[in-house]
Amino acid sequence: MKQQNKAALLAFLGGIVWSFSGLLSKLVPWSSFSLVGLRGVVATVILGLCRGSFSVRPNKAMWLNALGISVTSLLYMSAIRLTNTANAIVLQYTAPVFVILYLFVIKKQTPRKSEVIGAAFVALGVILCFSGGIAKGNTFGNLLGLLSGVTYSVVFLSARASGNDPVDGVYLGTLISCVMLVTVPFDRSFRPDLPQLAVMLCLGASLGLGYLFLSLGMRCGLSPLRSCVISNVEPVMNPVWVFLFLGESPGTASILGAAVVLLAVTGQSIYEAMKA
Repeated sequence: MKQQNKAALLAFLGGIVWSFSGLLSKLVPWSSFSLVGLRGVVATVILGLCRGSFSVRPNKAMWLNALGISVTSLLYMSAIRLTNTANAIVLQYTAPVFVILYLFVIKKQTPRKSEVIGAAFVALGVILCFSGGIAKGNTFGNLLGLLSGVTYSVVFLSARASGNDPVDGVYLGTLISCVMLVTVPFDRSFRPDLPQLAVMLCLGASLGLGYLFLSLGMRCGLSPLRSCVISNVEPVMNPVWVFLFLGESPGTASILGAAVVLLAVTGQSIYEAMKA
C-alpha cells in the first residue's frame, strides 16, 4: 500500500473511532466539563502507552498543536451548553475552510483543485446532516462553535509544522485537557457506577485512539487539508451509531449528507491514489 493511501486510511479510521463519542456521551449523564477531564485522563494513558513514554519535550509547534486540541475541546463543550449540539458540530467542522484560507493567505500556497473540491463537498454534506438547526440556538454559543472550527484547524496545521511529531502533540493536548478534572467535585450529576465508568473508559479510548490514528496519518505525510477533510466522516457517522444503538432517526437530510461526505472522501482518495 502506498504511503499516502496508508495515511488516508489512518485518518479515516481516526474519524470513525471519534464518531462513537456522540453515542457514548449520551450514555453518561455527567457534565460536559467532567467528560472532557476524565476522557482526557484515559486518552493520555492510551497515548502514553502507544508512545512507549509518558514524558514529552515540547517545542513551540508542539505547544501550538496541543493547545489547539485542548482549546477546541473546551470551546466545543462550552458551545453545546449554550446552543444546540447540531450547531456546535457543524460550526466546528468549518475547519477545512480555515485551513484553506491560512494556506492561501498566509503561506501563499494554492491548494490542489481536488482538495478544494473535496472540502466543498464535505462541507455540503455536513450542512445537510444538520440542516434545520443552524438558524436556531444562542448567538454566543454559535460564535463559540465557529471559534472551535478555527482552533480545530490549528490542530491540523501545527501537526505538520517543523519540529513537531503529531503523536507527541496530541499526547500533550490530551494531557492538558486533564486540567478539567478540577470541575468534577462541582458536578452534581457525577454519580459514577460500574456501567458509567465502563462507558467513560470507552469514551476516553475513542478520543485517544482517534487522535492516534489521525496523527499517525499526518506523520505518514498526509497534508493538513486532506487530513481535515477525511476526518470529517466523524460528524456524519455520529448520528448513524446513535440511530443503530438508540433508535434515534437521523432523518432524510442526514442520511443524504452522510452519503455525500463518504462519497467525497472516497472519491478524493481514489483520485489521489490514481495520480500517485
